[in-house]
Amino acid sequence: MPLFMIKRKFFERCKSGEMIVVLKNVQPQWKNSRVGDEAVLMCGKERILRKGIVKIHRGSLARILKDLDYKRIFPSARTIFEANRMAREIYPEDREFIAFELV
Repeated sequence: MPLFMIKRKFFERCKSGEMIVVLKNVQPQWKNSRVGDEAVLMCGKERILRKGIVKIHRGSLARILKDLDYKRIFPSARTIFEANRMAREIYPEDREFIAFELV
């Protein structure tokens, strides 16, 4: 069961259903996650949300943004280039990413 610590604005988007894909850099605790697992989204001590993983995408940022609609990861991005810039602000040095589609 992967645990994602996320910022409040992203938590609220997940809760409302606006954001249904969580993008993370590859870490050992997420590498063994599988479709069907329950993901726990946490923002502080009080805000906890559980969602099921329906699909997992692995690879470079360019590949993930190509395979998925970038609006599902960054709803406020107007273009794919803006989504790429937003991801690079969060993860400036990372090369390998993992994206979880949640329901």
